[in-house]
Amino acid sequence: MHNAAEFLIRRRILLSAILFASLIAYDVAFGPKPHDMINVHDPLGVIGALLVIGGLGLRAWSAGILHKDAELTMVGPYALIRNPLYAGSFLMMLGFCALIGNPLNIVLILVPILLIYAVKVRHEERLLASRFSEQWAIYSKSTPRFIPALRRVDLTAPWQMRQWLKHREYQALIATVAALVAIEFWHLM
Repeated sequence: MHNAAEFLIRRRILLSAILFASLIAYDVAFGPKPHDMINVHDPLGVIGALLVIGGLGLRAWSAGILHKDAELTMVGPYALIRNPLYAGSFLMMLGFCALIGNPLNIVLILVPILLIYAVKVRHEERLLASRFSEQWAIYSKSTPRFIPALRRVDLTAPWQMRQWLKHREYQALIATVAALVAIEFWHLM
């Protein structure tokens, strides 16, 4: 089991991309046309686009303040939830599923992805608990994993472009823009 968990952790992005690409290929060949993200009269299209953009924004905000391995980041989006990068990715996946318009995709994407990231999150939390034991004990008790609690928190944090670049978040931006353009062309076909 330990080897399977390591495999999932190391290959999570590749596995996610393969799964998503396979479903997209199937949907292009056999599914309905995607929703129109720029038509205000197509609510699923607008909601899907907003989820994608919101998720990308959450990822960018999180990556710009994260100082991985140097400190336990507990400010900005990390004051709301412990895993804002992953939460942003989930929002983006839901948004793309809404845009594509095949309800089965939500199950076929989210179930395996949730399993993969559940393993990854547990692994990361064990690592953070060993590296920042006192801070982690307090932080993990007061900050939920994914769904923010209704409480007042200070969201200010110094966002830095160099951190955003260091975490290669520009790759997510480029891939997202390319995917949105491709979906719009697919819609127009």
